[in-house]
Amino acid sequence: MKRIILSTFLLIVAIAVQAQSITVHGTVVSATDSEPLIGASVISDVKGVNGAATDFDGNFTMIVPEGSSLTVSYIGFKPKTVKAEPEMTIILEEDTETLDEVVVVGYSSEKKSDLTGSVSVVKMKDVADTPTGNVIQSLQGRVAGMTITTDGTPGGLSTGTSIRGASSFRGDANGPLYVIDGVMTRENPGTILSSNDVESIQVLKDAASASIYGAQAANGVIIITTKRAKSGEARVTFDATLTMQTYNSGLDLLDAYQWGEVYWSAYKYAHNGATPSSAVYGNGATPVLQTYKNLNGVDVLPQSTDWEKEIHRTALMQTYSIGLSKGSENGSSSLSLSWLDHDGIVKGSDFQRINTRFSSDYGFLGNRLKAGGNVAVNWWKAHYMPDGAEENAVKQHPAKAVYDAEGVYVDQINDILGDAPNMMRLINNNKSNNHEYWRVFGNAYLQIEPIKNLIVKTNFGVNYYNETNKTFEPKWLRDDVNKLTQSTAKNVDWVWTNTAQYNIDLGKNSIMALAGVESKKYHNESFFGYGTGLEIEDPNYIYLGNVTANKNVGAGASNYSMFSGFGKLNYTYDNKYLASFTIRRDASSRLSKDHNYDWFPSFSAGWRISQESFMESTSSWLSDLKIRGSWGINGNDLIDNEAFYAKYLMSLDRGSYNMNGDGTTLSPGAFRIRTTNPDLKWEKTYQTNFGIDAGFFNNRLIVSLDYFHKETKDMLVEKPYIATIGEGGYCWYNGGEMVNRGFEGQITWRTNVNRDFSYEVGFNFTVQKNEVTDLLDDIYYSYGGGYAGHSLVGQSLGSWMGFKTDGVFRSQEEVDEYCNRYQVEFGHPAVGRVKYVDADGDGKINYNDRTWLGCDLPKAQFGLNLAANWKGFDLSMFFTSIIRDAFNNSKYYTDLFQCWNGNHGTRLLDATKAYDNYLLTGYYNCDTPAPTTDNNNNEHEVSEFHIENGSFLRMKTLTVGYSLPASLRSKLKLSNARIYLQAQNLFTITNYSGADPEGLGYPYALPRQYTVGIQFGF
Repeated sequence: MKRIILSTFLLIVAIAVQAQSITVHGTVVSATDSEPLIGASVISDVKGVNGAATDFDGNFTMIVPEGSSLTVSYIGFKPKTVKAEPEMTIILEEDTETLDEVVVVGYSSEKKSDLTGSVSVVKMKDVADTPTGNVIQSLQGRVAGMTITTDGTPGGLSTGTSIRGASSFRGDANGPLYVIDGVMTRENPGTILSSNDVESIQVLKDAASASIYGAQAANGVIIITTKRAKSGEARVTFDATLTMQTYNSGLDLLDAYQWGEVYWSAYKYAHNGATPSSAVYGNGATPVLQTYKNLNGVDVLPQSTDWEKEIHRTALMQTYSIGLSKGSENGSSSLSLSWLDHDGIVKGSDFQRINTRFSSDYGFLGNRLKAGGNVAVNWWKAHYMPDGAEENAVKQHPAKAVYDAEGVYVDQINDILGDAPNMMRLINNNKSNNHEYWRVFGNAYLQIEPIKNLIVKTNFGVNYYNETNKTFEPKWLRDDVNKLTQSTAKNVDWVWTNTAQYNIDLGKNSIMALAGVESKKYHNESFFGYGTGLEIEDPNYIYLGNVTANKNVGAGASNYSMFSGFGKLNYTYDNKYLASFTIRRDASSRLSKDHNYDWFPSFSAGWRISQESFMESTSSWLSDLKIRGSWGINGNDLIDNEAFYAKYLMSLDRGSYNMNGDGTTLSPGAFRIRTTNPDLKWEKTYQTNFGIDAGFFNNRLIVSLDYFHKETKDMLVEKPYIATIGEGGYCWYNGGEMVNRGFEGQITWRTNVNRDFSYEVGFNFTVQKNEVTDLLDDIYYSYGGGYAGHSLVGQSLGSWMGFKTDGVFRSQEEVDEYCNRYQVEFGHPAVGRVKYVDADGDGKINYNDRTWLGCDLPKAQFGLNLAANWKGFDLSMFFTSIIRDAFNNSKYYTDLFQCWNGNHGTRLLDATKAYDNYLLTGYYNCDTPAPTTDNNNNEHEVSEFHIENGSFLRMKTLTVGYSLPASLRSKLKLSNARIYLQAQNLFTITNYSGADPEGLGYPYALPRQYTVGIQFGF
């Protein structure tokens, strides 16, 4: 009976509970445009009731107790709590505080709408698909005013960056300062952190934004903020990519048979129709490949070698990353681990890296006391491309085989084979050349808020770096002595920053005041050893302890320190009128005590016109309008650590002397290698910037435009000296001025067409001009390749000095007319030869006709991003373009047969046919000089013949992805799940005839890449 009564009671309770529950069918939409919000979170206030997420139509369904409440939240909107009803539409309003982006700008953060300096912000979600070993590579073409040069070097180790042009004559002094979670460094970011660890990147371009970094900021500042766990969030993420890289040659080179045809024609041209005699091609009426001898006397059979194909390969790159993060109301912590395995397209080159990173932030006493930090431990190993591999692959003779008949590397140099080393031998040697590195990079901070709005913070950052290198050269046919060099180095770089920040809001007035002091120190120690004659060349025995001759060791150290004080004051009135003042004083160990410090101030102001009452009528289409201007001074501290000091080197072979006259005993001594300059002072860059930021149509259209003027004075140079000064005449001086000026802009349009489809178009451009405006008197005409009357002043840095040309001579009549008009003292006019211009108009063709021919600095740069989303699919295309001239130095090899015995380009086949037709018609119809073995026309000299239009348009990335729908992710307990395919460097439109218009010269070839990637988290 008791069981029956109990069962009846439970049934009645269950029915009652069921009767008190309701099924809610709801829709969540935006108050701005009534569009449904996909993935909004809906949570009941009753414990034990499962929450829900809105679908693609903004709909959700829940069973909840009658009378309960629902809280709906969505990123970028204010959360809303409403009473549950069977049918309901919930309207969320935009949260303007959330949408007003906060950016890091140096020791502090500010709302982007309040910025008065020139700052570009890159969210990593926009470039997260790009597989790379260096996060900076992914910014190429995406930031106005920022030039990124890169190539295919594994790990992205050769990536170069400049912001608004060069500010120094010193090539290694034009890179930006990186600030990673408050720790300053000049190191390659690819050796510090994984791209997956980065949350956002801020690029500080003008003096107003960067001058708080003083003497380190002339080339701009790049602030990298790493990912942090968010409050109330626990996440696990996983990312993986697999990339196939393919080599794509931009040059059409002769094969061994074609080379012989061109050789016969060139010899006939220079020797009145006679045919050559060659150990490789015979001496008949036509060339026939012969068997020839290697240096060891072994036969090399006739064959044609494609050296570009020999040294390159299809290669794979893999990246894997896992992240763990958990955040609470009072603290958070995160851990990430990533692995990069990057095989280069040049055989034997590779890069492997392991990154692990831990970060934590915890609050105490109601978050008035905070402590935290980051630590990254990185290991990487690399095998580099042998020096000159890409150039030697171009100029290597195609009749030179890789191996002779006995499998020994061919290094024959006689006859017409040239002296380029066998690159496959060097690549094979490189397998024993290990380069291994460890780095510990991180910071720890303590932050206190003793009174409301006053934040006192101390931050200590450290960068410890250790490397070991081994370079071994085995015996080979031209050298029967092997050689070994081993070296180690360690660097310890620390920075301690202490700041106090106070914020005041007094109605319409808002003030932020920041003051701080900073101390940094750098210490380096290095050791090397060298020796020859290892008896065993087995890799297990290649160590300095096994060398038998020519032992040599050396060691050194270097130190550098800086102490700084700085302050910043921001003022805002009524959210309309903005002003900011910054000042920093830096003192450096690199200069004398009389000149080792200087001041670096800046001032900026802005006016948010859109907030004025007289602009109310525009609010329907104008979301925001701000004009801003700034002026300031930055410095450049990238000089020798002992630049001020007179330096002497202890040396037994160069500084010793037989003091007692016995002819045998040497007393150790030293010799001077540098002289001091007591007047040496800071190099300074003065920057002016005017900008406008505007938003239209509820910020669907965003426009930002800037004009900048950047002038560097008192440039630090280590100029050449005359021989009469004697040993150690090198000395650092202040001298020279340079200006960069230009326009830059970014335009973005984004919109949701409907609930399923949205798209975005982003465009950026930079137009700039560089000009050297002054030089030291004693190098006024000699610096940069000038000569008497032709100074680099007035030209761009890196300009070419050479001869202007007017094509090639087409007929003998044209040659005769030219020789009658001019007194030819330079060159030898003939049909098919380059025609030089009388640039100075004196009726003579000589070296005085050399003039400035331009430079390869970009005149304009463009970036275009197209992105679209339809349901779960996404598509993006990114294009980059540069407008510039280019010095095509590969023409020395490809188009000028007489300058080099190695390989040449197929354009010489057309030139050969053109000369054959000239012999029949009397007219040479080709723009390429006729092949010849005689260089009496001096066509190796710098001239307009080598200069081409180096402009290009390149599809940098094409990405197609698919994300699982929210409903399915919810069932699988996944926060995100996406798979994507990407192609990089898919095609290039250009008239440039060299290998690659993006990487001029002979860098590591840029591969075409095809990637499959997955991203998911829960």
